[in-house]
Parts: sequence; structure tokens; C-alpha cells
Amino acid sequence: MTQERPFNEATVRRFPKVELHCHLDGSLSLPALRQMARVGGQSLPASDTALRELVTAPRDTVSLIDYLKRFQVVTDLMQTPEQLAIAGYDMVRTAHADGLIYLETRFAPAIFTEQGLSIRSAIQGVLDGLHRGSAEYGIPVNAIVCAMRDRPLDECREVFATAAEFRDQGVVGLDFAGDEFHHPTSELTAAIAAGQATGLPFTLHAGEAGPASNVADALTLGAQRIGHGVHMSGHPAIIAQARAAHATIETCLTSNLQTKAVADVAAFPLREFLENGLAVTVNTDDRTVSDTTLTQEFLDLHAHCGLDWNLLTQVTLNAIDGAFIAQDQKDGLRERVLAAVSPVDL
Repeated sequence: MTQERPFNEATVRRFPKVELHCHLDGSLSLPALRQMARVGGQSLPASDTALRELVTAPRDTVSLIDYLKRFQVVTDLMQTPEQLAIAGYDMVRTAHADGLIYLETRFAPAIFTEQGLSIRSAIQGVLDGLHRGSAEYGIPVNAIVCAMRDRPLDECREVFATAAEFRDQGVVGLDFAGDEFHHPTSELTAAIAAGQATGLPFTLHAGEAGPASNVADALTLGAQRIGHGVHMSGHPAIIAQARAAHATIETCLTSNLQTKAVADVAAFPLREFLENGLAVTVNTDDRTVSDTTLTQEFLDLHAHCGLDWNLLTQVTLNAIDGAFIAQDQKDGLRERVLAAVSPVDL
């Protein structure tokens, strides 16, 4: 009789994984941050313990706004093309170490312009690093470009129009990030329309810090994917709307616990969404700010939500289906995942 494969850190890390929701500025390693600081002539705490405390959110974070405060130290180090290239390369390196075979990382280039860098140069800097990392580690990593919910409409339009210039260089989608509670999806209609005019697909943060109605609005406005979406829980009509739209749901357990998007693990709606036919995926959101990896997210879901090899495979295939890439690329990724699946795990 064949023994079932154990579900542990080593086996999950080796499994070919796919991630769709990972913020670049929330996911940089401490060595990369130190390298970026040296390039910019900036100072950081001497000890890794002190630096980690600056850029990592504790479990007792009180809200999304409190969680987002951890980003300022990092974004201050992301103001030159060289710093951004270091960041992009580091993102691929850590993805490789985590056993990913495909990643879509997202970033808001307007945040990287505080020292005079243009939006175009900011995007190019990140892509340069991603391309170098992909060439070295053999992992395709594409970019989703975000506008910020609290920034002027004209800037959002510029971000989306500029992002579209890089559609053949690794920019595959658009998003809105930032304070969802004070800037609901309904306020973004004009900017989203401008983004859609570029032809790039949208994933939208919705139902994380804001109500379920933000998810409904995002779907109505044409979002193909929903970032977080946990506040759909208990709203069958909106869940049905997401299912009918074939929307991919980008769940992020650890960050949702930290931001209080969910009260506790028991309230995390993984099972509810899967049982209602939603295309759920598992993601880190912010590897450094949340002190997690995709491997760790799966281990936590295994421990607390009963996720097994069958469900891990299902959500990985869901991520491939929802990726903003061509069908032949999806087919290649699916083959790699299915080749790693043991019949005794299913």
C-alpha cells in the first residue's frame, strides 16, 4: 500500500506553487533592504531584529491603516531605478526559494516618484529587476501595476496609461491599492474605465477593509479578480455574482488576521467560498510585512482549515486559470502542477 505524502514544510515547499497577490514593497527581504539603503546612502537599524520590527506588522495590528504604516520605511528605499531593480530581483529570488513556478507581483509606481523619478522610469526599474531574476532563476514573474485609491484621478489615469506601454514587457494587469474603507470602489468608476480602455485586465482590492458591496461594485465594473474579498462571507447574492462572473478570489489568511479583516482563523471563509463554487486562490499579500511565505500560508490553512493536498492542488490550478497570461503558458504550468500530484494525495 502506498503511503500518503506527509504535509509538512519540506513537501509543501517542493510542490510547484503559483501566487497572484503579492505586493512588491511589502515582500522584500532584509538583505535587499540593506542593499537598497546602501545604494541610496540611507541608514537603517544595525540589527536585523530592529529592522524586522520596523517592517513587520505584529499580530495585534489594529486595522489595515495601522498595517500599511509598515510600508513607509520600505518605500523610502524605492526611489531610484537601481533600488527598484534590486527590489524586483529580490522578489524573484524569494519566490524561487519558496517553490513558486509563477508569480504576479504588484506595485504602485506613483509611490516611487517622491524624489523626482517618473512613473515610466519606476515601472521600468522594477521590470529590469524582475527580468534579471527570471533569467537567473527560471521563474516567469509578471507585474500588476496599481494606482492608489487616495491619489488624484489624473495620476491614476497616467499610471494606467503608462503601465499599458509595458504590456509586452511583463505588465499583465491593473489594480487599485490603498485605503479601501475611506475610498470605496464606487469612487473609482472613472479611473477604472480609463484603465480598462488600455485593454489590460483588472484585479481589484475589495471586501478587505470595506464592505461586501465593494466586491459587488468591483464585479459590476468588470474586475476579473478580487483581492481578498473576505467580506463576501455571509452574502450569498454577492457570492453568486462572483461565481457567475467566474471571478478569481485572491485570499490572504495571515494579512487578513493582522488587519482584522477577519476576527480569527475560524472566520476565514476558505471553506465557505470553495463550497459555493468560487475560484479561490491562496496568497501571501505581503511576505515581509506579514512575515510569511506561500508555503507557510498553506501550512496554516492545513492546520486550521483542513486544507489537504487535494485542496492545495485545486487552489493552485485556480491560480493558473486566473493568471493574466496566455493559454499556452497556463497549459505549461498546469502540466508541471499535475506532474507533481500523487494519486494517493487526491
